[in-house]
Amino acid sequence: MKRRGINLVMTALWLVMSAQALAISGYDETEFMTVDAFLSQVYGEPLPGMSLLPLRGDLRDQVETALGHRYRGLRLRYWQQGNVTTWIIDEKSKDMPMTLAVAVGPAGITYLNVLVYREPRGGEVHQAFFRQQFVGMTLQDDLSLSREVDGITGATLSVDAVSRVAAMALLLHQHVIASQAEPATG
Repeated sequence: MKRRGINLVMTALWLVMSAQALAISGYDETEFMTVDAFLSQVYGEPLPGMSLLPLRGDLRDQVETALGHRYRGLRLRYWQQGNVTTWIIDEKSKDMPMTLAVAVGPAGITYLNVLVYREPRGGEVHQAFFRQQFVGMTLQDDLSLSREVDGITGATLSVDAVSRVAAMALLLHQHVIASQAEPATG
């Protein structure tokens, strides 16, 4: 019984210290836009329903090539209306993930926004001047973007993360549209 009390005290102390360390670490979470607000910007009303895309086999390999690292998720959520898909993807910048939203249509990226940013530096990637350069980008055969991305001084890791997510969203869009165009087998 006494050991249980010590464990409870130690756990409580650890929780308080962890919360304080996180508070003074400089990692603020800044929400620039909600998922629903982004979807309304892309589709208007009514919003399409959410779908899930499992990441398996060749698709997973291609996603990991586009990102340049292993992707831990098993499936991705997306929305689709006609030939436009929207992807909400978390990607690590330096230490913490940022949440990005990318809408892709037949001519490439139509919208890109940073929904949540969690790093103390590099948050300039949410600025319109930076995000606008992705509009119209497409995916090359080698899974790179069709144009070079102008960086931001002091935000190199964040710029790279946004670029990786843009390439990933283009790849996922191509996969979904191609799979819907395949004739049903039975």
